[in-house]
Amino acid sequence: MPTTHTEEIVYTETGDGFVLEGVALRPLSAPKPLAVIWVHGLTGRFYARTQMLVSRRLVADGYTVVSGNNRGHDFGARISRTSGEPVLAGGGWELFDESPQDVDAWVTFAAGLGFERIVVIGHSLGALKAAHYQATRQDARVAGLVAASPPIQATRVDPRLVALARQMVAEGRGRDLLPWGSSRAGAGTHSATTFLNRVQTGLDQYGLDTADPAIGQIRCPILALFGTVQDTGDEQDLAMIRRNAQAAASIDTVMIDGADHVYTGREAAVGQVIVEWLAKIA
Repeated sequence: MPTTHTEEIVYTETGDGFVLEGVALRPLSAPKPLAVIWVHGLTGRFYARTQMLVSRRLVADGYTVVSGNNRGHDFGARISRTSGEPVLAGGGWELFDESPQDVDAWVTFAAGLGFERIVVIGHSLGALKAAHYQATRQDARVAGLVAASPPIQATRVDPRLVALARQMVAEGRGRDLLPWGSSRAGAGTHSATTFLNRVQTGLDQYGLDTADPAIGQIRCPILALFGTVQDTGDEQDLAMIRRNAQAAASIDTVMIDGADHVYTGREAAVGQVIVEWLAKIA
């Protein structure tokens, strides 16, 4: 097959001094005047199959795509600082309220490639991070947000687990893991501090129980999608997102037939939906 684009390993630095790795996919032909960044989910990584296949579909249509690690990549990771000692992070130890630093770093990286308008795709937990970022930062560079399979129901937590996490943190055991199987996502657990930080920051970015969710504060166009097979949401959740996205310039929602949470075998279909939506907002 003829080569249509390049793929380059790249790095960016966050405002709080961490180095993150990623890959930039750039078309060989003149790029469209809109860049895309991908924010992966819990324990994900920039080179995971789903986002690479979807990213290649987007770059084939002329879009520059940047898929980058955030500090929640893999289950456990030592995140390098620009100065000083590395920090234990990864999905088991990251702090949700620090996630805007990572999203901003990759938006800034994409802007540094010469793009004034950038679309943020957040997958799974990344969809919660993307909404939290745009609601709190109101970044004028963000021209659109794609909420790909946000874990809507996972925002509800067991009060007994909250009490246990608080006890562990109070006892100085915040970095210790909660019981295995206490989470249905990722590796099945995370540290007490990580869990408590999510509770305190608030994961309900789309309005399952929150009266004034983040999604209602986002003004750029929004695309929300789920698969029909064992995904984290359904038509009712999409209807809820449509109701709550009151400030958005536009809101589109799609169910991807036959797709699971990571779109196994349906990556091309997901890419096509995103390409068609990008054409509308570009």
